[in-house]
Amino acid sequence: MSEDSLSVQAGQIADIMGHFVRMKSRFAAVLPADLTLLKGQLVEVQPECCPGNMAEFNLFYRIGAILSDPAKSLSMSDLSEALAVPLSTATRMVDWMVAGEYARRLPEAGDRRVVRVALTETGARLYQSIHNFVGYRLQQILGRLTPGERKRLVSLLQKIVTILEEEGK
Repeated sequence: MSEDSLSVQAGQIADIMGHFVRMKSRFAAVLPADLTLLKGQLVEVQPECCPGNMAEFNLFYRIGAILSDPAKSLSMSDLSEALAVPLSTATRMVDWMVAGEYARRLPEAGDRRVVRVALTETGARLYQSIHNFVGYRLQQILGRLTPGERKRLVSLLQKIVTILEEEGK
């Protein structure tokens, strides 16, 4: 493949990603009643210290995806790095989740300066509910592709994730 066509295709993919960002609200579509209730609960626990967008599902979902492994807790600096935000921002996010009882801080046995973060049972259930809804919406969308198209799409997306993971090492 020539560099020109690679450049053109990279531009096309960047345009597609822009469309995804602009169509975010269409992906959410109609929230089931239980998720609408949970979204209201996220808004209610919003502390005054945090900006208004802190109560959005996408933020909770990002953090939940990072913390969803029940066998693993992350230090605040690890979470900050995983979210690609400053430590102070990660701390405000965790403050918000702790206030809502969605996350808890855990002391590090060997080092009192290190604080680890993990989802609570409530946080894990909320994350799983949102994750299940995302899966449901993807089924609706992917159902419009042929089985062969879906298989190719999954294969290509897995390959992209592998490449990105290798680059991060």
